[in-house]
Amino acid sequence: MGSGVVVLTEDEIRELVDLDLELVDAIEDGFRVLALGDVATPPPMMFTLDADNEVDVKAVWVPSWGDLSLKVATGFFGNPAKGLPSGNSILLLLDATTGQTRAVLVEGGYLTALRAGAAGAIAARSLAPRRVASAGIVGTGELARVHARALLLAVAPESMTVFGRHRERADAMIEELRGYTDIPLVRAESIQEVIQASDVVVTCTSAREILVHAQWVHPGMHISAVGADAPGKQELDPEILRRADRVVCDLRSQALAQGECQYVTDASRSDDASWLTELGDVVAGKAPGRLRDEELTVCDLTGVGMQDAAIARYVLAKVLGTSDSATTQQGGSRVVT
Repeated sequence: MGSGVVVLTEDEIRELVDLDLELVDAIEDGFRVLALGDVATPPPMMFTLDADNEVDVKAVWVPSWGDLSLKVATGFFGNPAKGLPSGNSILLLLDATTGQTRAVLVEGGYLTALRAGAAGAIAARSLAPRRVASAGIVGTGELARVHARALLLAVAPESMTVFGRHRERADAMIEELRGYTDIPLVRAESIQEVIQASDVVVTCTSAREILVHAQWVHPGMHISAVGADAPGKQELDPEILRRADRVVCDLRSQALAQGECQYVTDASRSDDASWLTELGDVVAGKAPGRLRDEELTVCDLTGVGMQDAAIARYVLAKVLGTSDSATTQQGGSRVVT
């Protein structure tokens, strides 16, 4: 590769960055830049290999940053049974003016999970009620674990409830979370239990049918729906979005095509998406977040290329900020030439 290219493996990236408020702020800055415009975000390219496997390609051009990012991610949802993670991805950061490669991040899904968790934290900071007595997580995969940690950072819940289809995975997730908090952590017996007991809920599954029913939700709660990121995926009853006082998403066009919002097909809303607010507009002060404690709010998070550009930029800054000189490591995983 050309001069100045940084190549990092997942292990090296894990040593450099973790989910913390500094990272959340970096991703929030990305959403703010997105809201201010002058950013090209082409529709993601997605294709399904078979019933259990998919590929997702996201890109974004950020002239004000001088960055162009491209990410290829795969979801092979039978992998956990083989002892492998379900997600895997590689993230490229290019120079926006020359197209030359600046960084190759073989992140294996780690950065994808972190930037998703950061978006969940940003949504919760803007939309959660002032007091969060209990937070709830539906799902037990890596993404669910990161979102649980994100809620600990963003809203400091007094307790947390976790539901997973497999009890042993829920118990393992709870044990992992004990390393980050001393609040009570409870395994729920049902999704309904999580929804009815929680002030803030994050749903993180690969479901293609309704998991959360409208009759379970209550005024004053916030739901971040993360699982629906492709046509056909669904976790929430569409009636929840219709009843919500405020529906926010990461990118309107994407949410309407592949998020929970794809199922809100009311004639009154089909030609007017003003009912749907973008998260970037909220953090940029162009639109309100939560206004009253009794509001029901929803955030539809599908994952956008701007998050990838922001976290790649963040990682590269970490490398350049801690490296006194350029190095080349033959046969190694980091190469800075």
